[in-house]
Order: sequence, then C-alpha cells, then structure tokens
Amino acid sequence: MRRAGPPILPVDAASVPPFARVERGPRGLRLAPGDAPAAAAGDAPAPALRLRAGAPVVIREAAVVAGGRLALATADGVAYSLALPQVRVVHDRRPPGLAAAAGAPLANAGLLRADDGWRVVVLPSLGDVAAGLGPGPAAIRGDGRRVAAAVDGGVEEWDLGEADPVARHERTASALCYAGDGTLLAAAGAAVGAPGLDPAPGSPIAALGGAAAAPRAVARHEDGTISVWEAGSAEPVASWPSPLPGGGDPSLSADGALVAIGSPAGADPVACLARAEDGALVRAVAGARVLAPSPAGDGMVVGGDWGCAWLTPDEEDG
Repeated sequence: MRRAGPPILPVDAASVPPFARVERGPRGLRLAPGDAPAAAAGDAPAPALRLRAGAPVVIREAAVVAGGRLALATADGVAYSLALPQVRVVHDRRPPGLAAAAGAPLANAGLLRADDGWRVVVLPSLGDVAAGLGPGPAAIRGDGRRVAAAVDGGVEEWDLGEADPVARHERTASALCYAGDGTLLAAAGAAVGAPGLDPAPGSPIAALGGAAAAPRAVARHEDGTISVWEAGSAEPVASWPSPLPGGGDPSLSADGALVAIGSPAGADPVACLARAEDGALVRAVAGARVLAPSPAGDGMVVGGDWGCAWLTPDEEDG
C-alpha cells in the first residue's frame, strides 16, 4: 500500500551522547544522556550524534539499504520502506505471517519471510521480484543481484531474472549471508564457511549477517554467544557473550568493525553497538529496539515502540 507518510515525529536536535535513553522532551523526541553500561569500552567511545528527523512509526527491526537512501523496517506483521534522511514511509506491506526481513545494503532490494516462505522484493514499492524461495534460510547479496536459499537438502544460488540456479552446494545450512566481497557464507553447527562445510561442535549458529564493504560476517549462537568471522577463515576472529541476553539477530557496520544488536521483543528494550574485536559497547540507547548503521557510514536508524528516527554525526562534536 502506498502511503503519503505519517505525521512527522518532532525531534530535539540536541547532541546525542554515546550512551543515551529515549525520552519525551518539550521539543519532541529526545535521546538524553544515560549511564554507561558495564560492558562499555574503556577507551574513547563512538562520537556524538544528532537527531535529524523522525516518524511515529513503530519498528522493531531494520536494515539501511540502497547505499543509505532507504530503510527496510518491520514490526507486528508490517514491512515498511522508509525514505532517508527524511524518515518518510513510502510503502508498506502485510504478507500473512510476516516473520523476518533482510536488506541488500547497496541496492534497493530485500527479502521478506512470511507464511509462504522467502521472497525477493524491490524497494521502495515492496513488490515481488521473485517469490517461492521456500522456508530458508536465505540471503541476498549486497548488490541485490543474487540470492541464495536452502533447497532440497542443499543451498542454491540464483541471479535475479534467471530461471536456473547458477550454483548448487551440497548440504544445507542453519544460516546464510553474503560478505562484502560477494562471498556466500553458510553456518553448520558452530562453524561458518563456504557452503557444504562440515558441522563443527559447539553451540549451533542461529543467525548470520554479512558486512556491506568487508569480507566479514557476524553470527549469533543458540547459547547467546556472538562470533565474528572473516571469509576464508576456519576459526572466528572474535567471540564474546552477547551484551543483550535474548537480543535479536546481530548485524555489522559496513567495515565490519562494529556489531549492532537490538531488542525486537521483550520489556526494557535496549539497542547497542559493540566492537567486533571484543564486544565492548561503544553506543547504547535504552528504550530503543534497533540501531541500524548506514552502509555509507553517514548515519543510522534508531527505532522502537515510540517510532523511528535518523541519526547523523554531530558536526559540532570534536
């Protein structure tokens, strides 16, 4: 459905500190100073940001796509395409049983999973490009031109617009993603590598996400561990307990240096950014459910039950 856009959410343009909390101020939504979490980095944390625009649209998860021009966001069975930096709803869609979404960071494309399985959609319209990809897992390459999905006991890759798969990899996977260099990575047991790898012992991987501009991936294990992998590596380059027990699926900044983790469900939501190398927090927003960095490095979406907003670096900081 096309939307003219909801009313603008007034925002307080005051500088947003690295550790903040959501509150209502006299000039609108405010990210006020908050306490530094116990897991905060000991050295200089992330620079201050500034709220630029907002919309009163509830979101629980989000990905910034199309090189930073759009966001694909979801909440309560609704998928939204948001125009950035205005934070304007362009379209929404409600496929029955909508359960998950994934974005192509460098293209106006993404994936939606609903009762009938995964489908590729084009943004901002959210119209189908390809449907019937099955229950997954599935992944879309950063340029939006190739998808992968678990099919019939293996993993197949398709170039969009082509009828036949360009590759088939034997053995299925518990999670899939494309790294920033276009490498398809799969999870088997506790390991990440090329599709078809032998399962490794340890807590199984439940979710996998790739960086937009680096050959790196981040995994969430069933026991809550977060691990970071380089394409081609046999072991993780880092592994640490999630700072948000019960948090959502992690994602990476474009360069793979930061891991974003949110709280799509539950009370007392917090969204944070942690250093990939050791899990130390460099940014946290109490009361937010998602922080989604732009692949262009020029800002990030913050959202929750109160709505969503666009944050950009504070030119007055430093």
